[in-house]
Amino acid sequence: MNFRRALFILTVFLILSAIHLFFYAQNISLKYQITDLKLKLNELLSQNRSLGSLVSREENLSYIEKTAKGKLGMIYPEKIIYIAGSNQSYAGSGSRETAPKPK
Repeated sequence: MNFRRALFILTVFLILSAIHLFFYAQNISLKYQITDLKLKLNELLSQNRSLGSLVSREENLSYIEKTAKGKLGMIYPEKIIYIAGSNQSYAGSGSRETAPKPK
């Protein structure tokens, strides 16, 4: 009887040890995954900040004007002429108006 009881206790001990090792290995694996995800999060936050500053620069009106004039060769028009059709009415119908010159 003592042999069977000792064998039973040994079996239970081995099963509990195996379960413990399994959960310990899972815990370590999850810790590595958490570390990797934190690194990716920091990288994405850094990229988000740099893209946000790029968007701010690109939305800056003086930068847009500088790019339009410098790279694209755009200029302000001298005059804007509005012509109304015979039966249609437009803003400024038939009158000539000039655009304000930029400063």
